This record gives sequence, structure tokens and C-alpha cells, in this order.
Amino acid sequence: MFLRNHSRLLLTLCRPTILIYHNKSLKNLQIRHINIDAPMKRKILLKINTVLNEGQHFDENSNESDITNIACLNNELILSERMVKFPFHYRCILEQQLAICQDRWVSNNEWQELYNVVGETTKPLFASITMLICVQLKHIERGRSLFEFIQKYYPDLLTSTLTTYAAYMNLLSLDFFTLIGKKHGQDYSPYEKELCDIYQKFVKDKKQSIIASAAALGIIKGLCVTRLWHEAYSYLPFVNDDDQLQAMTDVILAALHNDDVSTAIKLVKNLKNSPPSDSVAATMSSSLNDMIRDMFRNINENNDNAYEFIQYLFNYLSTLDYFIEKSAVDEMKIFFTKYKPNTFNYGTTTVYPNGACKQLPGLNLASGDLNDDEFSFLLNYLMETAYAAKEVYNTATPLEFEKLKAVLARNKFTMVVDGLNILYGIDRFATDPVNTMIKTINFLKNLRVSRTQMLFIARKHVLSRIPYDIQKDLRSICEVFLVDNTSRDDWFVLYAALYSKAYVLTSDILRKERGISNKSTPAKNTEVNDKLQKWLYRYQYLFVRQGKKVYFKQPMAYKLRAQYIQNVWLIPYFNEKPLTLAQRPDNWFFVYKISDNK
Repeated sequence: MFLRNHSRLLLTLCRPTILIYHNKSLKNLQIRHINIDAPMKRKILLKINTVLNEGQHFDENSNESDITNIACLNNELILSERMVKFPFHYRCILEQQLAICQDRWVSNNEWQELYNVVGETTKPLFASITMLICVQLKHIERGRSLFEFIQKYYPDLLTSTLTTYAAYMNLLSLDFFTLIGKKHGQDYSPYEKELCDIYQKFVKDKKQSIIASAAALGIIKGLCVTRLWHEAYSYLPFVNDDDQLQAMTDVILAALHNDDVSTAIKLVKNLKNSPPSDSVAATMSSSLNDMIRDMFRNINENNDNAYEFIQYLFNYLSTLDYFIEKSAVDEMKIFFTKYKPNTFNYGTTTVYPNGACKQLPGLNLASGDLNDDEFSFLLNYLMETAYAAKEVYNTATPLEFEKLKAVLARNKFTMVVDGLNILYGIDRFATDPVNTMIKTINFLKNLRVSRTQMLFIARKHVLSRIPYDIQKDLRSICEVFLVDNTSRDDWFVLYAALYSKAYVLTSDILRKERGISNKSTPAKNTEVNDKLQKWLYRYQYLFVRQGKKVYFKQPMAYKLRAQYIQNVWLIPYFNEKPLTLAQRPDNWFFVYKISDNK
């Protein structure tokens, strides 16, 4: 039980029914019925407290109080007029609260009650915002009841823009191509009639010159699950670069489902855009995985052009530095199992650091080395960012840089160590610096690199608490370069490694340098990210800590991309969803025609 002062709410979470009481009036407001467990209690509390802004002191007699005029809508929503006065607030609160609700049909009276609560500036966008939330949460029945309500009572909200129609078509198309067991060219969406009626009555005759990209994408998605899928072609020109891959994917899936593989080949040959990456793992793309999985799920293995399509699809994969998951590979295996007997050999192989395939003797993956132009590109990028940053710990002075160049000129380093990164990874350097340094020295000895070829870079404070004899031990196994405590040591590590074309020992995946969080120059940062990722795979000794065990993964000598070698296609994939940017796929799916490798 949560107890606030007299002007707050009392939340009782000890029974299956959640009740909200206003302490002064003791009137009950039922939010919704739900079977409560501990995680759900915390989740609902978080949702409600955020919405009610419990961090503030409320005056129940004030017109600005969220406690005043709270409406309990649909047995699901807790709202006040001030909460949903503006469109952005309405969208955020609706998304937040409906996220813990199940999909259901909402009555016209309930929709009217919600419409009455929202502010005047929100009302013109009520239909489109609410429908977009239904799409996001995959609430199909809720969206269908909303469309019926708007058509009957507020049809003007549908005529001003295509957004609501497009979002509704998107909603009715959800997950169709993920279904298993559909008959090619026969089975279509259970909402096909509704989709076709909307398109014919409200969308088809609209002036296409005013269609926004998001609306065009929704229309394409809706058409692709009906017999009118060819109509989707006319909307492809209105889709911008960000939505292009998704739009093309939907049309390809429609062509495959209708067994028009020749059309699918024409489309897949024109795939050029990279998929969006997952925020947690930049080399993993869930959208790419879903795309490949669904294409193999919808292609007809009995079509004579099926393997030609697959080859073009794999060619597209070979241009990307993003990886798929096991679920997509499982669909590949199902497809090749169903194909004509004794046509293909396929399976999974692991790959040694030198590129040799364990299950395919004599087959080596293509080299992953960077050429001189790629090294020059990365060094030039680093120089552009050397002195421009304003953060205290992201600066490098010209004097320090000249000292580094002098050190690099004296020796030909083959290994650069990210000192701070390793020290804090080995043990508790902040509280036990001496023992941590001793462990680090012993760890570096395992690299078996001579003193003149190993460069240890860190900030000056690293040695401030280390006895002289231990400092001497460190300097006996490597060259030590210390930067100012207000300088960004990562920059020096990266520059030294690139300049010397040396390996680097670190667990850092260079998020800042790769421009992952910087959207100011996206085109350039994409190129920087791709080249740095390629460099990391080839030159990084990846430092790993698992419990009390510390070790490093060796760099990979091979190109970590889909590739076609000696008549064999090899596709890298993650067996489990990666959790960090540093993870690399350890498994490769392979397939080849038996007749090509006799």
C-alpha cells in the first residue's frame, strides 16, 4: 500500500483489482481488472505515477492540478484535461497507458468520452494520433472500432489528410507475411475487403503529389496483403530513403506470396539502402532479420526462379555490415529442405580466426584487411575531430599530439593497449590500483609482444598511486605514453593504432568515434562507422571479462560479411540476440549446389 498526504492518491495493489482512492472523498475509481504479480505491480505503479506526475505537490483545489477532474475512461485510462490538452502530451500518455492494456473492441460511447476529454488543439489530430498508437501497439480491434467511430461521428477528421487512412491500412496488414501455411496467390488478409474498400473509396483518387512518405508506406503495406498488391507500385516514388527498404520489402513479399518471383527478382536487384540498426547492437538489425525470415517463409520452393531470387538476396546481404539471427537461418533451412532432393548441401560452420571454415575443409573466407585508402580516410577523420570538441574529457592539445608523433616515429608498434580500459576491466582499479596494475602487467605478458612493439596509453593519474618498482615493471614490457588528465585518451589510442596499422587491445567499441550518437552528418558518420567497424574486426584484440575470468578474443583475418567463395554462399549470423556492440557472430550458414562442388 502506498500512502501519500491528504491531497495525494492512495494506491491499493494488494488485490487482483487495482483501486485508486482520493483520500479526502474516498470515492473509488476502478482502473482495470488484472491479475497482479510483483513485476506488474511495479510496472503499473511506474505508469500511473508518471502520468499523475507524483513528484509535484498538488493542490486539489487548483485548476492546474492533475488530481482535479481525473477521468476514468474505458476502465483503462486515467486522464485529466490538462494531461491531454496538447497533441504531443496526448500521444505520450495514450501510448504509455495502453501499453499495459489488452487489445479489445471499444464502444462508440467510450471513444466519445475520450474525444470529449482531449484539448481543442488535439481534437483535429485525434483520429490520426490514436490510430498510430494502435499500429504501434498492434491493437487491431481497438483500431477497427476507432475507424468505425470516426466514420460515423467525425468524418471530417478523415478528409483533411491521408494519415489516418494510411495508418489504418498499415494496422490491418500487420504480421500477414509472418504467417505460416498461406497458399500462394490464394490466401489474403482476413481484412482484405475492408482494405480494398478503404483504398477504392478514400485513397485511390487522392492527388498523389501530396502524399507524405509515412502515408505512402502505410498504403503500400495495406495493398500488399490484398489482390490489389500491384497497385502498391505507384506509391513507391513517394517513399523517402528512410522508408524505402521497408516499402520495397513489402512489395517483394507480396510478389513472392503471389508466386511472381520474376517481379521479386527485379525488385531485390534494386535494393540499395541499409537496414536500420538496433540501438543496443549496431551490427545487429532486427528489421533485416525479419525481412530475410519472411522472404524465405513466403517464397515458393517449387518455382523455377526461386534460387535465382535467393542469389540476388544474398548479394544484397554481402553489401551490408549487419547480421541476422537464427530465426532467419531456420527459415532458410526449411526452404532448402523442401527444395528438390539432392540439389543443395547446406548447414552451419564455425570459422577459425584465420578464416578457415571448420566444417568445409579447404575453404577460407575472404580477407578482411583494410587498404591504404581506408586507413588514410580514418586518420583524416580523427584529425578533423582532434581539437574541435568542447567537452573537458574530449580534447587533445597540439603539444600532446606532437609528443605522440615523436613516439610513433621512434618505434614500429604492432600492439596498442587502451590502458584505462584494461585496468578498469581487470579489477577494481579505483579502489585497489596497485594489485590491479600487477594483474594487468601479468595479463599483458600473455600477449607475447616485445617491449619496443607494445604501446600502453593512459592518462597521467594512472601512475600517480603506483609504486616506482611496479611502474618499472610496466615499462619493462611496453612503451608507456601518458596524456593529460583532461585529454581523451581514446583518441590517442585510436590514432596510434591506425597510424602504425597495429592491433589494439580494448573492450571499447568506439561509440563516440563511430558517430553512433551523432546525427549531425549522418551520411559521413555511416561511412566512418562502417570503416571503423571493419577495422575493429580485423585489428581489435577484444578484451572480455566473464565473472572472475578475463581473456581476449583474437582479431578476425576474414571479412565479416555474407560472401560467395568457391561456389559456396556463407552467411554470418547470431545464434542468440547480441547484447552489446562488441559481440560478433560466431556461426555461418552455408549452402551450395551439389552439382557445382563435385
